[in-house]
Amino acid sequence: KNFNDCIQNSNLIFSIGGDGTILSTVRKLHQNQIPVLGIHIGSLGFLAQCTENSLIDALNCIKSNDYKNDKRIILELKSDNKKYYALNDIVIDHGNSGRILKTKVYIDNKHINDYESDGIIINTPTGSTGYSLSSGGPIITPELDVFNITPISSHSLSARPIVLSSEKNISIKFTNEFIDAAITVDGQERIHISENSSIYIKKANHSALLIKLPFNDYISTLKEKLGWSGNSKEF
Repeated sequence: KNFNDCIQNSNLIFSIGGDGTILSTVRKLHQNQIPVLGIHIGSLGFLAQCTENSLIDALNCIKSNDYKNDKRIILELKSDNKKYYALNDIVIDHGNSGRILKTKVYIDNKHINDYESDGIIINTPTGSTGYSLSSGGPIITPELDVFNITPISSHSLSARPIVLSSEKNISIKFTNEFIDAAITVDGQERIHISENSSIYIKKANHSALLIKLPFNDYISTLKEKLGWSGNSKEF
C-alpha cells in the first residue's frame, strides 16, 4: 500500500542498484508506469543511466527537465489464468529435470518449430543484451518494436534465433515426452508448470518509461559494457 501511495504521488522514481533492481521496479509499477531513473551500483549493467560519479549531473538534468522518457516494450505472459509482465525476458526451461525440453512453438496459432533444447528465451530489445545474448541471440536496439525467440543450447543446428514483430502472439505447448518445465520472468520470478499448462506471450498494453539522460547513448554503453574495440572518430 505504501509503495502504491508513493507511485500515485510521484512524477518519477529512482532505482538504486543494478539492472535487476530496475527490472523489479518496472514490474512493481504494473500498468501504472512512471519514468524510472536507474542509478547504477554494481558491475555489468545496461539499463542504468548514471553512477555515483555522475549522480549530481543526472540530478541537474532532472531539475532542468533536460531528459527524455525512453519507451520500452513489455512482454505479457499468461499462464494458467495468471498474468506476469517482463521488461527483459521470459524463459521456459527444463525445470528440475536434467533432460532436454521439447517445446512446440506457435506464432499467431501457426506452428513455427519444435525445439529440442535446454529451453527457449522470449525477450524484448531491452533484454537482448541479457540471457539471450549469452545464448547466441542478436543485439536489438531498444527503439525497435520487436521481440526475439532464442533457443538455449539447441540439439539441432537448424534452430536459430528469430526476430518477430511485437504484434505477433506466441503460444507454447509441450510434446508427449514432457518431464518437467518452469518459467522464469526477468530472471527473478520462478513459475513451475505442468504438461498441460497454457503459455501465451504477447506485447503488453503498457510500456516501461526509462529516463534517458543527454550525456548517455546506447552505442557508447554497448562499447563500454561489451569491451568493443576501436576509437570513435568521425569519417
